[in-house]
Amino acid sequence: MSRFLDVPATMEAYEQADLYAKASGYISEVRVDIGDRVKAGDVLAVIDVPEMVKELAETQALHAAAVAGVRTAESKIVQAKKMEDVAKSMLVRAQAEHTLKKTTLHRRKELFGGTAITQEQLDEAQNQHDIAEAEVGIAEAKIAAAQADVAGAEAFRDAALANVEVAKVRIEKTQTLMSYAQIVAPFDGVVARRLVDRGALVQSATTSRTTPLFTVQRTDMLRIFVEVPESDIAFVHKGGSAKVRPYGLAGAELVGTIARIASSLKPDTRTMRMEIDLKNEDGRLMNGMYAQVVLELDQRANALTVPAPALLTDGKETFVYTVVNDRAVRTPIKTGLDDGIRVQVTDGLDDDALVVVTGKGLISADSKVRAVRMDGRS
Repeated sequence: MSRFLDVPATMEAYEQADLYAKASGYISEVRVDIGDRVKAGDVLAVIDVPEMVKELAETQALHAAAVAGVRTAESKIVQAKKMEDVAKSMLVRAQAEHTLKKTTLHRRKELFGGTAITQEQLDEAQNQHDIAEAEVGIAEAKIAAAQADVAGAEAFRDAALANVEVAKVRIEKTQTLMSYAQIVAPFDGVVARRLVDRGALVQSATTSRTTPLFTVQRTDMLRIFVEVPESDIAFVHKGGSAKVRPYGLAGAELVGTIARIASSLKPDTRTMRMEIDLKNEDGRLMNGMYAQVVLELDQRANALTVPAPALLTDGKETFVYTVVNDRAVRTPIKTGLDDGIRVQVTDGLDDDALVVVTGKGLISADSKVRAVRMDGRS
């Protein structure tokens, strides 16, 4: 024997999204209308934003210029490093020449002291030594200048690389904004509303005007919302099944799954919201339909029952009349589930008891009776 909860319910799309424009412009294309089925990623409408096209071209030009600047800087670095290598070679030669001239000057000074050479010859050696020493200084200065050129070219290259990255970011930003010019379906579903026409001016949803362009609903699966009374909450469990009878489909009985339970009561109604997932692959069910939902709350196997008309009450006591040896016996009982047709008896009766159903109002305890089975059997 089972006890059921039979309540009205509302069907809603499993997912629903209002689609807004994130770029301002004029609608150049409207590719769908209400009732059209769409796939995730399908383009529903296109917004014409010519200023973004120009901005993208400008940003791409800046990126190309920055890339060219990097190449120029790298060429300058290579050239400056070559000049540094040349200057280092010159320094080596100048240092060797300076060493030679220094040795020559030292020898001539010794010879001049012994009056072996003239003053002119000593002066010539001194001049050649001074020139060689100056050449060393010049070579060192050229190395420092080349190194400064390398550092400057590297700094210019780093700045150009930074400009390249900035340009890349601006290109990506502009391309992202341009992608907003296409209104796309977020999931597979059906277009429930179309609120825009070709040629209309639309504003970004970040502005004061926030009217959606489309509403898309996913209906291959529906959510059915049920309000469960407080007294029945303990018998409702996630994962259980529920019978669904849509009002728009006469006679149809579908089976859904209890997917979500609020675990919180509404203070005004003392009910708890529950959601049932119901597959709708054939598309017969629609968002907004009403349905009657039947939940099996409690089930008793091998329940002993009697017809509901057999029960009598006297104050708080419930009893039935049974027939024992052709006499009516008032028999108190305890009851359980009651579906309005039959009532479960949890205590007071045996399986083979004869219970009076019809005529119980004409007898009293110990009345002599002749029992006749309701099914006509003897």
